[in-house]
Amino acid sequence: MKNRIIQLFALTMIMSGFIASAFGQVELGKDKVKVTFSIEQTNCEATIIAKIVMANTWHINSTVLPAGSFGYPTAFKLDKSTSFKTVGGVIEPKPHVYMDEAADEMLSTHEGTLVMKRKIKIESDKDFTINGSFDFQTCDESKCLPPALYEFSLKVKGCSSEEVKVDENIEKTFTEVNGDEAKNKEGAQFVKVKGAWHLVPEGNSAAFYKKYLTLVSEEND
Repeated sequence: MKNRIIQLFALTMIMSGFIASAFGQVELGKDKVKVTFSIEQTNCEATIIAKIVMANTWHINSTVLPAGSFGYPTAFKLDKSTSFKTVGGVIEPKPHVYMDEAADEMLSTHEGTLVMKRKIKIESDKDFTINGSFDFQTCDESKCLPPALYEFSLKVKGCSSEEVKVDENIEKTFTEVNGDEAKNKEGAQFVKVKGAWHLVPEGNSAAFYKKYLTLVSEEND
């Protein structure tokens, strides 16, 4: 009886060690890929930035994959809100596109450290919080880990079209003037709407922004 108890105890210890060892080897996507979020805002334009840092030998897929790829595309999403509108899609660096001979498919990946961006146009004059997520799968040369998700919340300052109006003395800095459009020596664009000059936010054309300000001013009249 004593020997049997000893045998059972030994078996229990062996199984416990096996389980602990097995759980110790579990790898998660967030262990290999760290993502932090920040926001840059200029007047009524803002850019949401995701900084991605990957462990050596690991990679994530790009947001758009080659036709026929079986990979899990990365997704950088913003929750819908009436406080803003998205401008375009995800901005990401040029991915590494290559043929995986073992899997017989084209891959499109990112490695190391990089940033992805989402641009928005703010449509609220009150401060608000923007929520979103970063969804990805990470792989190395031998395996892929289960998909992982980072969620985030960032504070955004409200604004109105009045905030982008600039002082009339700004005309002294212009190097090019073409009717209601102008540029300064730094290349910044300006448009004139109802007698006032406005700085064109980065990523917008002068014609588009002039039309936008005209519509806003008409709605407020």
